[in-house]
Amino acid sequence: MDFITELKKQNMSIRICSQKSGIPYATLYPIIKGKVDIGTCAYYTVEKLAKALGYRPDQIVYHKEDFQTFRNNLHHQIKRDELQTVLSIIENEDVEYYRFHSDFIKMMYLVATVDYISKKYDIPLCDKYNDIRLLKLEQPYFVGDSALIKNESRQVIKEFSKYNIIEGDLYDAV
Repeated sequence: MDFITELKKQNMSIRICSQKSGIPYATLYPIIKGKVDIGTCAYYTVEKLAKALGYRPDQIVYHKEDFQTFRNNLHHQIKRDELQTVLSIIENEDVEYYRFHSDFIKMMYLVATVDYISKKYDIPLCDKYNDIRLLKLEQPYFVGDSALIKNESRQVIKEFSKYNIIEGDLYDAV
């Protein structure tokens, strides 16, 4: 979570947040400024800060896994059961989770995945992602072996390319 942005959004200074949460200013300041990873803090501190900001502790701690790990895990799920994967993404609000943490590539990748599999099975698109469908990365983002696509005649998946994500295969999990 970007704590500086969140404090501005709530019209709260670090000093006020310190008072509201009961976390000493000297402890809170480096957390807010990003000098201390919230994930390394004591649960008690995380819980107090989350409560002061109006969130659950698990909402303010975010471990950003690298994209390739995220993609591989998703592809393994797809390989086991495509439709269950789509249902899980929607029901668990995975897209909203990545949006909340400003991890936009993963957010768009999940929407593209849901759209691709939905179209494959002729299932109507989930309309709760309509605002995301209007977004696009400024620069192409090549994933997996898709860097090879530039030099080959292999097809990219349309649902991904509309976000400027270059993906050629959802079923390449090993």
